[in-house]
This record gives sequence, C-alpha cells and structure tokens, in this order.
Amino acid sequence: MRLLVLLPFTLFFFCSCAQEESVVSGSADFDAWYPRYNEYISDWLNEQVTSVSSALEELESSLKESTDEEAKKKIEDQIIEKKKELNRFTSRQNLGDYIALLSSSELPENLNWENGQEQPEIGDPSSKKGGAFRYFITSFPPTIRPFGPNSNNSFRGELYDNIEIGLIDLHPETGAVIPGVAKEWAIGDDKKTVYFKIDPDAKYNDGEAVKAVDFLWFVYIRASDNVVTPWFKQYLREQFSRVAVFGEDVVAISLPEPKPKIPYFASIPPSASHFYKDYGPDYKDRYQWLVPPTTAAYTVKDEDIVKGVSITLSRDKNWWAKDKKFYQYRFNTDKIRYTVVRDLSKAWELFRAGELDYFPISLPEYWYEKSEMEPVFDGYVERYTWYNQYPRIPWSLYINSAISPLDNLDVRLGINHATNWQKVIDVIFRGDAARLPGWTKGYGRFDNPDISAKPFSVSKAKEYFKKAGYSEEGDDGILRNSDGKRLEIVLTYSRIPVREKMMGILKEEAKKAGLDFILDGLDHTVVYKKEMAKEHQVVFSAWGFRPPYPRFYEYFHSNNAYDSKGNLKPNTNNVFSFKDDRMDQLAVAYRNATSEDELESTAHEMQQIIHDSGVYVPGYMTEFSRVGCWRWLRWPNCEFTEFSPPKVYVPMESYVYWVDEEMKEETLDAKKTGKKFPEVQEVKDRYQTKLGEVSDSNE
Repeated sequence: MRLLVLLPFTLFFFCSCAQEESVVSGSADFDAWYPRYNEYISDWLNEQVTSVSSALEELESSLKESTDEEAKKKIEDQIIEKKKELNRFTSRQNLGDYIALLSSSELPENLNWENGQEQPEIGDPSSKKGGAFRYFITSFPPTIRPFGPNSNNSFRGELYDNIEIGLIDLHPETGAVIPGVAKEWAIGDDKKTVYFKIDPDAKYNDGEAVKAVDFLWFVYIRASDNVVTPWFKQYLREQFSRVAVFGEDVVAISLPEPKPKIPYFASIPPSASHFYKDYGPDYKDRYQWLVPPTTAAYTVKDEDIVKGVSITLSRDKNWWAKDKKFYQYRFNTDKIRYTVVRDLSKAWELFRAGELDYFPISLPEYWYEKSEMEPVFDGYVERYTWYNQYPRIPWSLYINSAISPLDNLDVRLGINHATNWQKVIDVIFRGDAARLPGWTKGYGRFDNPDISAKPFSVSKAKEYFKKAGYSEEGDDGILRNSDGKRLEIVLTYSRIPVREKMMGILKEEAKKAGLDFILDGLDHTVVYKKEMAKEHQVVFSAWGFRPPYPRFYEYFHSNNAYDSKGNLKPNTNNVFSFKDDRMDQLAVAYRNATSEDELESTAHEMQQIIHDSGVYVPGYMTEFSRVGCWRWLRWPNCEFTEFSPPKVYVPMESYVYWVDEEMKEETLDAKKTGKKFPEVQEVKDRYQTKLGEVSDSNE
C-alpha cells in the first residue's frame, strides 16, 4: 500500500525557500550550533522585514497613483496582507532568540494549566497484555531513520508516527487535546505561545529520562546542514517563532500567530540527545539502520531487523505511560511482527493458514468471495465492517504538470474527463466505494461543497484534447497532433493484482477518448522514489491525512515544486510540480490563519483552484474498513471505545486491540479436533455518517 502518514508537526506546510543555514559540524555539538542558528534566523528575519517593507512602500505608492477603483481595491487588499506579514516578522523579532535556554524564574506567572483529564478513556479495561500481533508489509523500507532522505516512506507510521508520544495528542474520538509527554499545558497571554510541563515519569524506551533540552535537539538535528531535510528546515524556520526551555521541566513553543487547537500545532516529540551524540555530516549513512529511542511503547531491537524479510517491534514492559489514563488500555501486545510479503495473494494464504492475525478485506473480491471460507464458517476467523470518521484518503491520479504534454491545461482537463473512475468503482468495488469529489473529503466545513469530480465524458475529453492540438485519430483510435505524435501518457502504480485490474480499466476506457495510458506497474518502493524524484507523468498514489484540518502548502505551493533557478525540486510533496500565484498567496494565508472561519474560506478557494487546474484526478473513497481477524484478536466493546476510535484510518492503527492467548490456544485446539464456534460477521456503525449528516472532525 502506498500511503504516507505524516506527523502532526509536519502536517501542513512547506515554506518559502530563502538561503539555508550553512553550518556543518564534524559531530554533535549543540552548544556551538544553536548560537549560530539563532544568528541565522535573526539575519533571515531582518531580510524578510526589509523585503516586505519595500513591497509595502511600492504598494502604497501605487495606491496613491491609481485612479481605477477596482485596481485600488485590489491594492488595498494587498496592503492589508503585507501589513499582516510585516507584523508577523516584527513580532518574531521582538521575541528574541529562536532557541532559548531560560531559567524557571523567567516562566510567566498566573498561567492557566490544563491537563485534559476530563476526556474519556481510550480502549477497553478488559484488554490484556501479551502475545504477538502478526501482520505483513508489501516492501521493506529503504531506511528506518525518522527523518532525512527516503524516511517519508509508508512504513514510517508503524515505526514512529502512529506510536510515538509527542508533547500532547488529540483524542481519537472527541478531537480534544490530551496529555502526552507533557502532563499539563498552558496558552500564553499572547495566544501564540504554548507552555508544556514535562511529565516527570516520561522516559525513552531505552530507560533514559526525557529532558527539556531534547526538544531543542529536535530542531538541531533537523535544521542543521548535516542532513538534507528541506521540509523540516523550512517548517521549523517559518512556522515556529521560538523554541524555549524554562529550567528542567518546561518547554515553550511560540508560533508566529494564534491558531485553532494551538497546542496541537506547537507539539513536537523529543529527540534523544544521548542517542544522537555522534550526529554529524555522515548522519544519512551512520543512522541508516539505527532505531532511535522514542517515547513510544514499542521499539525495534537490532536483531529484529531482518533486511528484506521482517521487522519486529517489542513492547517496553516498563513503558513510562503504561498506567496513564489515555494509554493504559492501548499498545497491548508484546510484539508486533511485520513480515515482507510482496504478493497479496500469498499474504492471504498466510492469513488463511493462521500465520497472520489480521487482513484487510475491504476489496469486494475478499469480502464477497475469498473470505467466504471454512475458517469463517467454523468461527475461527471473524469479519467486521467498521465505519470511521477519518478524512478520506485521496487514492487518485497525480499529474506531473512539468512534463510535456501535461504542462498543457487542456491536456490535463481532457485526462480528467477520459478517466472512468466510476467504472472502477462499479466493477472492482462493486459499488461499495464512491467517487472522491476533490482533494479533501471528511473534514466537515473545510470541504468545499461545490466541488465535484469531473465526470467521465468521451466528448468533453476529445474537446479538450482538440484544443491542445490532438485532433487527428490514428488507426489505433489514439489521437495525434499535427506532428503525428500520439497522445500517450505513462501511468505509474504499485504492481499488485487489484491495481493491475484498476489501471487496466482506466486504460481501456481512456482509449475511447483517444488517450493511451502506458501502464507502468512497478515495485512499491520504486514507485515512491520515482514520484519523489518528480520523474513520473501520472502516478496512482495516496497521501495519509490526519484530522483536524486539511493541508495544502506542502502539496501545492510553488516553493515545493521549483527552486530559485526554476529547476524542479525533488523530495518534496508537490508531486504535481504545481505553480500558481494565487495558490501561493492562499497557501500562505491558510497557514497563517488564526480562526477556523479563515481556514474554511481559504480552503474552499484552494480546492477550486486545484479542481480547475486538472493536476489532480479524484479517485475513490470508502466510509468504512472491512477486516478479517482470527478470533483471538480482540477489540474493545465498552463505554469508552467500541471496536476502534473513529479518527484513525484503519482500526489496527489505534492499537486498542489485544491478543487473547487462552482463546488462541482454544481455537488452535478446536481446529485440530474439528470443534466449531458461531460464525461472526458484525457491522460497527456507531460512527457512520447518516444520510444528510455532515461529519465534523473538529469538535
């Protein structure tokens, strides 16, 4: 599965690309690095103030000279935005050093500390610790580093994002802020600074205590030029105003402006300074296969990395949060073993044989056919349909607008109308899926209700292709331009049987409109690298989104498509190579929004631009996950949690399941003796969005 899941602190935005800090050290030396980094940030802020002030003067001069009322209104609007931008930078300058080590006596008085303890528990008190959860992955990760080249791969969630505990978290049912490494938090009078009081129990899974300075190291190891991390460098420089520690137990993170749910946006995990003592210019290679200690319940031992074969996570039985309210009924199994099984049909056979505990059966061929099997009828394997309220994952076609002929708007719009996703939904999903309307779905008020996917239409597709110069039809039915060049586009995707069928349908249907999709089925890892290198034409892909808000900057701002010389910029999430002046303005306004009303209006306009640009061909979505699991894999059924919290993508990502060893022994004995149990097929629809309702994931 090609699905990237991003950490909360990397969720939203790439930022403008000024000259990067260029301090390269021979080994870890935070004390020498941070004063230089502070100086770099100070110089950068001065440059921004000068640049914005100059632009503001030009606008004010233009306003005085303008006589056209409409033009004057546009200039006035630009002046308002520039003044906001200027204030953003000057207020940051007033804060002082970006990285600050302060004493406890300097902590503001009368802070209103919160702890989130009024929120409901997560998981089931009946859960049991022990056992092993056995699952599979279709490819081995290219690295297990949490950041740096190739780290943003589909397995990073299992290693870090889904299990690591940051300063705070959002409750997966209510969406409210709950404690993490910070036992309490308080929002400063400026509404832009969040103070976090570190839980004295917080430890890494190697037993070392979490230190306040480790949050400064989070910045250090990502912002230093010892590693290539354009995303982090830009994000940390532009989305945080200051990262400070007050004594030994308080971390304060300031943002450039107030935000809704501001503790969430200010939350980062610590980075173990003792582990990164050898951090230096060779980071990429030195730490390629070293798993850092984290605050998570699980870690990976060296001997449990069998390259190309498996990765096993082991639970820290002395985990610091094991008795905490929001974590005590989660992360229950002693082991989580991920075995590489590249062929989905082979993985299914392993599941049938009881070698895997869990299998996703949302695809109709598994739900309606393959899971109609003896282990289900005999009650050994149970089937569940679980509705969630998670933002819909955009399984879709992503068009690289930098490569000819995809740099032509009419070609892209023609492709949109030549792509018959509805037939894929009807044939492959047997009507159980639905068409994605646009870039986002499942964010409630932040989804533009006026956006709908362009329908499959041979006539409309040919109309656009004709505008682009493809008007002559060859003997094979494929359109050609005046130079005789065929309208053929390479469609890249991960080579698994169901994708082969899906892409085959898209290819055959596109031929009706004169378009030839050249199918390029590759190994998942190769697809990922090709996409990140911006070497694809069209790729079938998806990015893992999380509540509470949709994101745009990293995917659509031109800074993440091109460098200052106009060259394509690899290893960013703007795989569309998209560039649009208005989108750039809106993306900046969106990341700087201080209210949900601002987020909503800006998000709606950006979704319209994406729709009109044709760089994104919406695919399909479902409201539920269907899973099969051996009966010893148990799920919550209690006051706090039914089966799984609603705001996770698939139920296993909530880690509320457990393995009942007695039930496992009973089941295995029953298989030998022929004893049967009642067949179980249940629908968990507590979180289903009823007809006419709108799911609001931001309550």
